[in-house]
Amino acid sequence: MPATLIGRDAQFQARLEPPRPLGAHATDAHNLTELFRTLYDETARAMDATVFLFALYDEASETVRVVRQMDRGIEHPGGSFPLGKGFTSEVIRTGTPKLIRRWSTEGPPVRLLYGTEAKELVAPQSGVVVPIMSGDRVLGVLSAQSYRPEAYASADLLELAAIAAQGGMAIQRLRAIEQRAQEHERRAFELEAVLATMTDALLIVDARGAIVQLNRAARELLCLESASLVLGQPLEQQRVDQWPETAREIAAALAPTIDALRSGTSIAEAEVELHSGQLRVLSVGASVLRSAGGAPQGGVILLRDVTAQRDLERLREDIFGMAWHDMQAPIAVIRGHSELLLRLLSCGESDGKSLQAEAALIVTHADRLADLLTTLFDVSCLEAGLLSISRSPTDLSAMAREVAEGLRTAARHEISIEGDERILGEWDEGRIRQVLMNVLSNALKYSPEGTTVTVSVTADERNATVRVRDQGIGLDRSELARLFRRGYRTESAKKIPGGGLGLYFSKGIVAAHGGRMWAESPGHGQGSAFCFALPLEVRG
Repeated sequence: MPATLIGRDAQFQARLEPPRPLGAHATDAHNLTELFRTLYDETARAMDATVFLFALYDEASETVRVVRQMDRGIEHPGGSFPLGKGFTSEVIRTGTPKLIRRWSTEGPPVRLLYGTEAKELVAPQSGVVVPIMSGDRVLGVLSAQSYRPEAYASADLLELAAIAAQGGMAIQRLRAIEQRAQEHERRAFELEAVLATMTDALLIVDARGAIVQLNRAARELLCLESASLVLGQPLEQQRVDQWPETAREIAAALAPTIDALRSGTSIAEAEVELHSGQLRVLSVGASVLRSAGGAPQGGVILLRDVTAQRDLERLREDIFGMAWHDMQAPIAVIRGHSELLLRLLSCGESDGKSLQAEAALIVTHADRLADLLTTLFDVSCLEAGLLSISRSPTDLSAMAREVAEGLRTAARHEISIEGDERILGEWDEGRIRQVLMNVLSNALKYSPEGTTVTVSVTADERNATVRVRDQGIGLDRSELARLFRRGYRTESAKKIPGGGLGLYFSKGIVAAHGGRMWAESPGHGQGSAFCFALPLEVRG
């Protein structure tokens, strides 16, 4: 068989055979530089690759970006150039391989190495340039050149085209990986943004129960600094023991939740009480994360501080209970005297004084009932943060004298007023009057008849201070610490009617003005003093 026919048969057979796969390094390439080296090694084994170039084409900008290039065994960085008139640009435009047997006679003197020659440029004498394709789209080019003329034949062109085909698949794989990485990064940024804006604490745990992600609210809830928590590490007791007390308590409380997630069980809602420091109540919800096969892979835990909500619920229960208890007496009195008044009228009773007395008692207890309901409403507003304060110029000394004078006529005590004649400030007159009425009424209520209650009103550069001293039942140290809690009453005071809301509400009013309220007593049977201080200037 003639040699020419043998050559044609070999070329035809090469076109029919599938492209020879590149070495294992091509599939392991993590980036374009590693792929360049794999492509070069494969090309150098098959043909003369004294000069080798791997470039990608950006269709949008019509720019060729050289990834890397090799010249006589030395690797050089790439560069970029716009699509032009050289062989590389021609192959990109047409998508057709190019065999250059003698460069000097077949084409323009194109410089393929960009700034790699130290002195005079030594141009290649022959080359092969093939497109890297993806369907009908040109991804880039591979080019091998030699400083010898006639270094390549058609078989080399086919060989390089086969290598380029494998390179195209590797490029698509790398681009798909890059696209997925960018998508994952975008989603991670979005997740971080969502987590950062969440006011609820969120933790993500893996299949071992180790925390792998948590937002700022969770870190603040756990009182953990960056160095205190190693993400991805199991919550071993030795490590947890180094955490702050609150974090240790939360970790212990979450242990059943984490165990449930590891077993593939979600938790719709549960509550955890924290007793380290002030009582806190956390609502816990947990959802299982599963793999594509359905196996549990950990889960998401959401923690919400519902302490205030539970306090409001307890407040509503307390208020209802106190209202039910305290309203029984005035309601019974009003009903009883109303029935008596009705019988007197139905019997034709004409004694005006008797009728007037019964009606007066009804009015008195109706007023007491109205005052009680107003107090309960005000306490509800205080707890909900809705208590309104309307400031206006107020003379605290004059107000104290008025309140004392109003109570003096019915009191069986001596009421003494002392202190500054005039103290002006910007306060809510109605609210401060409530405070004065409450502390002065308490002093009269819990003091023996005939004793003296002293009201002192003084001022310094910053504050106006009211001190109401009595000679009553007195308080010990433990009672002083709990005196202003909602509904609290001392053992010695429980024999006297009252709901335990007055001091609590008064302290709230004073605090809303930026002031403070406290009590003093040397002990049981030695009297006490109830004091509050109000700032003379409104603090922003």
